[in-house]
Amino acid sequence: MGIPTSVTVASSTTSRAINLDYMSAKYVTWAVTGSSSGAFTYTVEGALDDLQVTSAANVAWFPLSSATTANSSINLYQGPLAGIRLNAASVSSASLTLRVLQGIGW
Repeated sequence: MGIPTSVTVASSTTSRAINLDYMSAKYVTWAVTGSSSGAFTYTVEGALDDLQVTSAANVAWFPLSSATTANSSINLYQGPLAGIRLNAASVSSASLTLRVLQGIGW
């Protein structure tokens, strides 16, 4: 992943999952940005299950962040992840975008 992969939501929902390369990535960096207007609460969730071989109903998601209302954040996860998604608990007159980059090697 040389260019950030992103997903945007504009309502209370869970975004589509972003498949990550857990076989060779040493870290995952993600940022969430929210529109300057409106209100929202969200968490970022990660998975160790391979999204390409595990049915969506059987993927175990875990929080990578605490629930927050911050307008922007950037985070680093030092270790491989197989998937990441944005869980928007509440969104009112706003949109949220999750951007993800992976680091291969160091």
